[in-house]
Amino acid sequence: MSQQTTLAVVLPKFAQFVQQLPTVDDLANCDEETLHRLWAGLGYYARARNLKKGAEFIVNRLNGRFPQSYREWLQIPGCGDYTAAAIASICLNEKVPCIDGNVIRVVSRLLALQDVWNTAGRSRIQDYLTQVIPSDRPGDFNQAMMELGATICRKTKPRCDICPLQMQCLAYANNCIEICPPKKPRRVLVDTELFVLIFWHRQTDTLAIGERTDGFLAKTIGFPLTIAHQLSKLDRWQPLQLPGKFTHAIAHHRITGRICVIQLNSNDIDISMRQHLALSKTLHWMNRLDLSAKLLTALDRKAFQLFQNYTYSDSICEQLALNL
Repeated sequence: MSQQTTLAVVLPKFAQFVQQLPTVDDLANCDEETLHRLWAGLGYYARARNLKKGAEFIVNRLNGRFPQSYREWLQIPGCGDYTAAAIASICLNEKVPCIDGNVIRVVSRLLALQDVWNTAGRSRIQDYLTQVIPSDRPGDFNQAMMELGATICRKTKPRCDICPLQMQCLAYANNCIEICPPKKPRRVLVDTELFVLIFWHRQTDTLAIGERTDGFLAKTIGFPLTIAHQLSKLDRWQPLQLPGKFTHAIAHHRITGRICVIQLNSNDIDISMRQHLALSKTLHWMNRLDLSAKLLTALDRKAFQLFQNYTYSDSICEQLALNL
């Protein structure tokens, strides 16, 4: 949960999660809707799906027995080097280093390393930590290294004056702390324009949502999404593009979102529309009041709020009526 998310956000979500799913069996048997609801607000929903896949693997393939080594944890779906090392060292007392951004910074300064973001640099850090990590309490060592990087050997304004490793630090000795390590190359943000399709049966004030099968939010439930060059396929249904927009970020994509309302006379979406827009086979119609509780992603909630703002406007309702 704390990957790419602050602990202030994680802690209340974690408490709610483990209260409702206290065992690995509970998580393995959890339905997708409950999982998404418990994960709502944390983003990166693939993490939640991987967590469930890992639980299913433990229950179905390992008969409910948790792995007992770093190598065994690596076999669990969604469990990478960092997670496996953290569990193995802290819970199983295995002598295996745990490497996160804080640890990379500490070792980079200890050894005055600058090439740390490539494979060779990471290997050198791995080799160093493998040599120095103690057999006794390796989990405490890993946590101490991470805490040292988070509180003393900070990215900016490091507290070298109180650092317990000051005398061993080559970057401190050579006055090159500020460039050890250099800034990590950032991914180039990709600007993307998305259109949220809101199918609205005005007479019953119901809207359609369904499971998305691909794209940024695959396997999540919400409004259908499309991109600009697909909008022409909607012309025959006289869509209304609402004024205004919202912004959202997913991974390295910077999204500008716009709302496209298609008002229908019934709750049936014809086959040609489904085919043109590759819509989910199972679209569920929900009234406005119940819908807000079903929208789990921040993108859907932003889109719904924008829709709310404008459908309460008389002028927009008149325009929608003209489209019928």
